Amino acid sequence: MAKASPNRNISRIDIDGAAGTKGTHGFQVRIMRDGKPVSKFFSDSTHKGKNKALGAARAYRDKLVSQLGPVKTGPHTEPSSRNTSGIVGVRRREGVRETDEYVYYHYFWEASWTDADGGRQKRNFSVNKYGEDEAKEMAVTARKKGLAAAKRTARKAKK
Repeated sequence: MAKASPNRNISRIDIDGAAGTKGTHGFQVRIMRDGKPVSKFFSDSTHKGKNKALGAARAYRDKLVSQLGPVKTGPHTEPSSRNTSGIVGVRRREGVRETDEYVYYHYFWEASWTDADGGRQKRNFSVNKYGEDEAKEMAVTARKKGLAAAKRTARKAKK
């Protein structure tokens, strides 16, 4: 798994000003915890240079993370309010394919998860082929297996 960037939660802002003005140049720290954003800007001019502004932004970010706690990473455990299946990473989808003569609708349950390398993985199970309940159960099982494989791979990589 890739290491976190030393500039995680820090963005470079360079906005050229109108004629006769300096514009805005510096680093923006942005962190979200429990749905609440925390943001602070570190200007190059205030900190006497780009490198010092970046250093101040990193120090602020590190202090903030120590106060707020680390970001929760890994698989989600609670469904969002938009979740309609009640199961994290599993959703019902509808596909449409049109030809000159017909419109075809196909329905499926989709499982999605993040693998050990941070890549997005998906598997689809047809409602037409397996039936509603079995397709959903297959998607749930596929997600569980995918998460378990990602966890095993991550453990092996740490050794």
